[in-house]
Amino acid sequence: MRLDLATAGLHVAPPAPLNDEDQGGVVVYINDDAQVVVDWLPHARLDRAALDLVEAARTDDEAVIRYEVVRSAMDTALGTILTGFRYATHQPQFGFGHIVLQTTTAPES
Repeated sequence: MRLDLATAGLHVAPPAPLNDEDQGGVVVYINDDAQVVVDWLPHARLDRAALDLVEAARTDDEAVIRYEVVRSAMDTALGTILTGFRYATHQPQFGFGHIVLQTTTAPES
């Protein structure tokens, strides 16, 4: 899946936890329910700025708006790419990202 996403031209972040040097991009990880999740992380700079402003109750600030626009657009794009590459997905109950469903294929006879 990581190779498919990279083939689509997306920067796929390393599987290890991201640090400040990482520039975000597509992340693929296993959640607490042992499900494969594909999500998008903006650059750490935008992520930190938006978080700081939300905590200060300044949700109408430009950084927060940019963060939300990027997250929404990339979530839609990831869903379209995953579907186009024939991955079955569903949205998590809360937030962004796509849970990739395990598919079972019957052997051909």
